Amino acid sequence: MTKILYFVFNFCLCLTIVSCGESEEFESWEKGGYSPAEDISISSSASDNATVTFGQSYQHQVTTTGTYSGTITYSLSNQPDNMTISSSGLIEWTPTKASQITTHSNIKITLTTASDYVLTQTYDLTVTGTCVSGNVLSIWTGDQRTSTDSSKFLGNITSYTDNASDNCGSNNNLDCTAENNYQFGTPNASSENLNIGPTPSATKGNMFFYNQYDNTTHTYLFWMFGKGGADFDDEPNLVKLDLFVANNESPDEVKVNDDDSDELSRNSQSESSGLYSSSYKGRYTYWTKKSDGGVIGPFSGSNYRIFIDLRGFSTINPSDNLTLGNLASFTFWSTTEIIDGFSLDLEDNESNEDPVDNFTVGYSTTLDCSN
Repeated sequence: MTKILYFVFNFCLCLTIVSCGESEEFESWEKGGYSPAEDISISSSASDNATVTFGQSYQHQVTTTGTYSGTITYSLSNQPDNMTISSSGLIEWTPTKASQITTHSNIKITLTTASDYVLTQTYDLTVTGTCVSGNVLSIWTGDQRTSTDSSKFLGNITSYTDNASDNCGSNNNLDCTAENNYQFGTPNASSENLNIGPTPSATKGNMFFYNQYDNTTHTYLFWMFGKGGADFDDEPNLVKLDLFVANNESPDEVKVNDDDSDELSRNSQSESSGLYSSSYKGRYTYWTKKSDGGVIGPFSGSNYRIFIDLRGFSTINPSDNLTLGNLASFTFWSTTEIIDGFSLDLEDNESNEDPVDNFTVGYSTTLDCSN
């Protein structure tokens, strides 16, 4: 009888130990992300946006669906160098090296819930285009001088450049400085006679960056309204805008004033730790077959931003109401072998789209064709 009780006692004890072991093992298994599924799934597909042009910024917002409302941690693996994902699931990357012009396979997005439930999505991303060395600039809506809001990002832009040629001036034999590229007054009097840049229009405004040599130094901001020798109705046209420069390593100034008057003037400039901040006021009145505009610069360094205010009351002169007058559109232009003729309409009166009140342009990154 004693032997039977001893056997039963040991048998029960073993059952208890085994049972406890299985319980602990199951708890660990659950914490490792293998619990019954949370009510959450990835609703976005990274494969739907799987191509980016070299030098342009790639963005993909990861989204989810389901009743889960807790915290989510996002991470990437097998991603290209410098690709990031934010705490809200926004993936961002700009390919800047020649070696990145390829297909990047099996990039893995991982989402982890508060209870360690894991979701993954894998995709390929192809970089197209060719490498052209130089700086890439970006454009955002709103004021991005002191911080950057990724949700306001509109695109990357590159400067027009003369590649160190001497084909400016009335005889196309002068060094293409900012002044000679704008070529004010000859052959069309009181007008631009642009050599390198987007084609001006009588009824539209253009803005663009120009680089005198190699797309890395001597960068200037050009803008113009109207076209020399071209008619427009409802004359004269009045344009009022303000510009603000921050974090420029060069002491920028007015390089071209499309008039002998002070239609474009620098209102202020200060320097701190080798970085310059400036403000400019443009107040233009021009007639048919004429143009107006200006050039400021140079801009250098890797932190400079230029804020352009187009509408509302001026912060430089509060009595001035900023306006583009009767311009049909106002466009920021960019062109290189990377982006051929890319343009961004900031104001379109012809289609009655909502206007952009203000925007910021500035340095983004440098393209490296050596590796």
